[in-house]
Amino acid sequence: MATQYIVNDKGEKTAVIVPINEYENLLHQHQYDLELSDGYKSMINQVMDKEDHEKVRYITFKDVKKQLLQ
Repeated sequence: MATQYIVNDKGEKTAVIVPINEYENLLHQHQYDLELSDGYKSMINQVMDKEDHEKVRYITFKDVKKQLLQ
């Protein structure tokens, strides 16, 4: 079975049907991509802990750009 597309009245693709084996491969690859190293998990936990104790200050891209252009 080939990949199939569902289109709306305008001919725009709105959904896709893929063979189950392709779908399972995509799920497996996605899960593999989301596995985090212990070091990365530790870093995330540290940032979240700092957030909980209000020791983190977030800035916007606009703030960064302003600083760089001074």
